[in-house]
Amino acid sequence: MKEFTPMELLERLEWRREIRNVMGRISHDYAIKQEAQVYDRYFSRREDVCLGLNNGYYKGAAAVKGYYDALGEEIRLSSALIAKMFPRELEGKTEDELYGVGMISYLPFESQVIEIADDGRTAKGIWNVRGSTSRLTAAGPVANWIFGWAAVDFVLEDGEWKILNLLLLYNVDHQCGVGFTEPEKDFEPVPEFAPMAEFHLPEPNVPMTVMETFRPDRPRTRSPRCPEPYATFADTFSYGI
Repeated sequence: MKEFTPMELLERLEWRREIRNVMGRISHDYAIKQEAQVYDRYFSRREDVCLGLNNGYYKGAAAVKGYYDALGEEIRLSSALIAKMFPRELEGKTEDELYGVGMISYLPFESQVIEIADDGRTAKGIWNVRGSTSRLTAAGPVANWIFGWAAVDFVLEDGEWKILNLLLLYNVDHQCGVGFTEPEKDFEPVPEFAPMAEFHLPEPNVPMTVMETFRPDRPRTRSPRCPEPYATFADTFSYGI
């Protein structure tokens, strides 16, 4: 292990605070329906950034940005349909004021483990995720319980910690009000929300099963690997692909 001077230790303590704040701001952005801004606000400007979800990886800046841009399109469409459904309650609201109406995503990141490289150029962290999401479907708003992990490779870029690789995996992603071992309920479509049936987020450009969500007969599934002390990024594993 490298020995650090008191000033270096103080700087590394400040870096940990900054990294925790990045993840806290992302959690807050999800809560206020600003998750479409995550790429622009928190990702590195490098071309080799990566986002990993349960069903695969979005590899490269264009793919990652495309995913978050599509989240914004989904929120915009959902907001417009809800506004039409409730004209009296939402009358006079601007498009910006309506953005995200009727939906909430509560994804707190907690119990962090953070390791900063000895060379101070990169860092790694893993967080538990426990919360719920609500999305508009063709049958109306449907809420799911979410339990999983956020695992991140950070890079120090122009004096700020930015995301190089983000792995956001849900161990449980199941409809609220239904036992995790029970099948989810089917709801009748609502004609006013029919356009949601046609909307689909872009598929990962590296499709694969990164993690299966829980089901009673699922094989034993491991969580993402915890960060370990390391000297340089070349000496450790990556949360990307």
